[in-house]
Amino acid sequence: MNSYSKLRAISKNIFNLQKLVFLSLLLLGTSEILLAQTLPLPARSAQAISGSEFKNQIENLSLENREAEIYNQIIAGNVPDFLRELVPISISKTINDSVYNVTYFVTPDYMAVGSDSNYFLMPMTPILAQKLADSLSFTLPTKQMVDQIWSEATAKLSPSPIAASSEMTTIPVMWDHNITVKAQRAEQLSEEPLGALVAGHKKDVIISNRIYGNSSNRVVIYGWHYLSGTPIQPVYAGHGETYADYSHGIRLVRDSVVINNQSLLITEVLTDVEMASLFSDEGSIRKPYYPLAGDSELPPPKNISVISSDSTTAQVIIKENPEVNSYRVFLSLNGVFFSEFETFTTNSFEISGLEPNTVTYLKIQAISETEESDYSEVLAVVPNQLQNNILVINGFDRNTSGNTFDFIKEHGQALHDNEYSFDAASNDAIIDDQLSLEDYDIVLWILGTESTADETFNDTEQTKVKSFLQNGGSLFVSGAEIAWDLDNRGSTNDKAFFHNYLKAKYQLDAPNNQTATFYTTEPTAGSIFDGISSITFDNGTNGSYNVQYPDVLTPTNDSDASLIYSSVSSQQVAAIQFKGMFDDGNIPGKVVYLGFPFETIYPDSVRKEVMNRIMSFMGSEATSISDESIVTVDEFSLKQNYPNPFNPTTNINYTLANSSHVTLSIYNSTGQKVTTLINSLKSKGSHSVTWNATQFASGMYFYRLNTPDGSTTRKMILIK
Repeated sequence: MNSYSKLRAISKNIFNLQKLVFLSLLLLGTSEILLAQTLPLPARSAQAISGSEFKNQIENLSLENREAEIYNQIIAGNVPDFLRELVPISISKTINDSVYNVTYFVTPDYMAVGSDSNYFLMPMTPILAQKLADSLSFTLPTKQMVDQIWSEATAKLSPSPIAASSEMTTIPVMWDHNITVKAQRAEQLSEEPLGALVAGHKKDVIISNRIYGNSSNRVVIYGWHYLSGTPIQPVYAGHGETYADYSHGIRLVRDSVVINNQSLLITEVLTDVEMASLFSDEGSIRKPYYPLAGDSELPPPKNISVISSDSTTAQVIIKENPEVNSYRVFLSLNGVFFSEFETFTTNSFEISGLEPNTVTYLKIQAISETEESDYSEVLAVVPNQLQNNILVINGFDRNTSGNTFDFIKEHGQALHDNEYSFDAASNDAIIDDQLSLEDYDIVLWILGTESTADETFNDTEQTKVKSFLQNGGSLFVSGAEIAWDLDNRGSTNDKAFFHNYLKAKYQLDAPNNQTATFYTTEPTAGSIFDGISSITFDNGTNGSYNVQYPDVLTPTNDSDASLIYSSVSSQQVAAIQFKGMFDDGNIPGKVVYLGFPFETIYPDSVRKEVMNRIMSFMGSEATSISDESIVTVDEFSLKQNYPNPFNPTTNINYTLANSSHVTLSIYNSTGQKVTTLINSLKSKGSHSVTWNATQFASGMYFYRLNTPDGSTTRKMILIK
């Protein structure tokens, strides 16, 4: 058991004792309970140093020694008296027709060292914040709780930013900001004395799923609200766990809470898929804590792509993690029941012996010297002798009620039922250039109810989608929060991308602005769905999840409405279609955009027909498993190299329809030829060549095959 697990176990034992006391107080009345809500710290000693004295004491210490001193001072009770009495935050929420009344308790201000008259609001790393919280049986707030606290605060302060610089993390800058905030607070003391709930003057270090995101061990920050209620800082996880600057504040929240007269832990409620929404707007939080110093937790693989190599083989590429020794692969033919297939010791490998022209689902577990990760999201592939020209991307990363991280089942099965084969990738793999969208003719992007908490399309993804569409690609995207995220809440660039490339504008958050009410759509005349009587998506009782906020769209920039919501007061668009030239485009492209998740359409027969209509609109360029699955001597093809990315060698396979003279050359990203691998007569059939790039620099390269029957080029990435 690591240090964190031991500390959590101790905290739970303390909580069980507190629980008995707390429930006893319930019998005494509300006033006694409120009086019991204090920081469990000793009284401040008369000899304790002041905030300014503490500032001088730690000014030149290393981060490690500074944080040790902060911890020692707070645990010894050297905190202002105004921090000791906690403030109640009461909420009421309905979940699945049940009403929950909750009161939790928070410190009235951010943690500080010193006295009421001379204190230092103390920024600290999440490692120290978590250590303090665990020592006191407290926790840190979530984004939703930060918003609630700001709303309830009776003393609201305007943010006072300091110009960004390398000095932001130093004690002198932290102290200067402390002086500014104290001056702001002094102006309100006559009406809101010390001890009143105050907010707006710091960013909060919060609990979030992003702590253990693509880059693990992050500090996640949020808040610093203007007086209007708009936060300066959206949820951000761009800094490491040892980062703290002048703007950060640590507000503690008592972990024990009574919900409908039942005593629970906030940290336990946050892990519950349904109940988490009492405290979280990003769904359940599997690990509602920061790792302590010295602790580690192996994250599941997130940057994954799976690509058909031939009719029985697929290549898997995973972003390299130096902590991982091997990857355990599990396979399934239905996406539900998985069996262990094999363990691989490299991050790029082939899985063989697959069923030809059959959907194979896979999930992966990372293995280190001492740990096994959770399973990855589920991906899938249809092994095919020809190169697959359809790519399915799972971008639904949000930990929210109903997200089972396997909705490629519905997309993949609908494709396969319509006799199409495909490759698949996580959106993280696209961001990291494991695959290029432009290697495919059609891209399906799964976004579920991905929203502002995790971003539907970030800046990098937007850039790649733009290029794909500008060069003739066809995109099918579906999700219930895309318009809300990009257009209603998005930046100027987000809005431009949404209007010009997804060809829509945000109209309403739900049909008639009524959540969880309308679940049926109908086709518009002449649209790609014309002839389907209706298309219904799930209200939570039909096998997927409840789509409470389907986006209402307005077609724009020459797009057309293809679906409208049924039984609403006016024409409210649920889906759009577009075929034509995109901004700055070279070749006409296509987009189909559903304002609700495709995977929630039911029954299966309707979902299959919807996919059939979309694929027919996209064109016949995609590889069909019905008539192109067997290699004949008439084929000419150049396959994707494997492994890719690679270091330093990779294999390139190609097929010739006739015996002929062949050249296979390598070009760098500027178009300069760097080497020729083949320049000779080759016989009809399949061939393979290995490129050893030991003497070449890391980067993107292109390999081009020239024959009398045709020429083709592919992209590959060398990583050293």
